[in-house]
Amino acid sequence: MKESDLVASNLVTKTPGWEASYAKSRSDNSLWGESVIPILARSIELLQANSVTAVLDVGTGDGRNLLGLCQAGLFCAGVDLSPTALTLAANTLISQGHYAFLIEGSFTTLPFATHTVEAITCFDCFGQIADPLPALSEFRRVLKPRGVLFLNAFAIDDGTYGEGVKVAEHTFEYKDTTFRYYEDQELRNLLRRWELLNFERVEWEDPAHGDFRPYPHRHVNHFVVARSKVLE
Repeated sequence: MKESDLVASNLVTKTPGWEASYAKSRSDNSLWGESVIPILARSIELLQANSVTAVLDVGTGDGRNLLGLCQAGLFCAGVDLSPTALTLAANTLISQGHYAFLIEGSFTTLPFATHTVEAITCFDCFGQIADPLPALSEFRRVLKPRGVLFLNAFAIDDGTYGEGVKVAEHTFEYKDTTFRYYEDQELRNLLRRWELLNFERVEWEDPAHGDFRPYPHRHVNHFVVARSKVLE
């Protein structure tokens, strides 16, 4: 199987729905509230077990998870496409006495030099990339040799599967935002150039997310920790 067979490469990732939702929730933080992703505590344990001292949070949003990483004593940077989300993240961190580098940028053009990042976290964002191969390639570029990647990806039995307009296999556009869902083996094939340190199924109940998804919903995800293999 070729890499090109694994993805629908003619699709374009759409994310403007998040910028609009962050703008609407700016005054009352109603999009996420103060809840962090349930896999954050486990991720911090694994980061510490791998002696990681600095982490890049890709798709950092309003900083709800970035704050937890900072509170764990990690040196942090956050990247997001939404300028409004980054403003919210700055306010969240400062209000708690923490600081991080916050940079507007995309998955495929991370503003970091090659092989300079110890670890990347990508929470609730990998499933919003229509073609994940360029993003994975960019993650490999910025990670140091043997650097560690943490991500979660929506499973096909996630509670939000099927919402919106279907644009490709297991891929939908919902409120002007791409959502892609993965079968177990499909995701493993996609990550075959990575050493899988953890690959497990996780489930949790999420509250309503402002106007974007205004009702409680159940998430079923693949939680992946992978180490960048040294290229031969």
